[in-house]
Amino acid sequence: MFAVIQAWADFIFLISRPPNSLWFIFLICLVVSLTSTILNKKLIDHDKAARIQEKVSDHNAKKKELLKLSETNPSRYAREYKKWKRQDESVQKMQQSMQMERLKPTFITFIPLMAFFFVIRGLYTPDWSIIQMPVALPPMNPMEEFPAFIVNMMRAQMFSTLGNLAVEAGFLGYTGWYMLCSFSLNSIIQKIFGISKTASGQSGTSLFDSAAQTELPKPSDLR
Repeated sequence: MFAVIQAWADFIFLISRPPNSLWFIFLICLVVSLTSTILNKKLIDHDKAARIQEKVSDHNAKKKELLKLSETNPSRYAREYKKWKRQDESVQKMQQSMQMERLKPTFITFIPLMAFFFVIRGLYTPDWSIIQMPVALPPMNPMEEFPAFIVNMMRAQMFSTLGNLAVEAGFLGYTGWYMLCSFSLNSIIQKIFGISKTASGQSGTSLFDSAAQTELPKPSDLR
């Protein structure tokens, strides 16, 4: 029994120090990304999602045309507005149903992942402090480029007799390294599984497309 406990303690020590911690977090991220993508593939009808996304894109494109028409031809706009409004309700329902379907993998993985990362946090934040232990040193120092609130979340440092690994050196804690791995692996794995076009949850509307976000004026308001 003591040998098992000692072996477990040695393993924990091994994966909590770089470079082993770098590969351990990378492996965790790979498993999580694979699991999430497989659930996404199995639980979501991506062909249906693609069709809905196309309909929503066409619907929003028509909306932008109507916005221009409201300024140039109010009488024609009034006729087209009624047609668009009838379609809008059904398109909104399709969007909502698809958004709920995309949440299915999250419903399954959320609680297990939260419990798992609660344990991982204990490995890489000594005595549950705010500063994380260093896991990886990327080629460029993100601390020089990222906003302060991101730096505070990603920073890592460790003080020892062998040398101090400070925030300014650019070492990432497990949070920052996991985020970088997750962004890269998710993109690659989703492309391999052929779900990259619909896995992002896009609905044909960009957050930066002001025309798509603007409400159409009522025809009566143009008179």
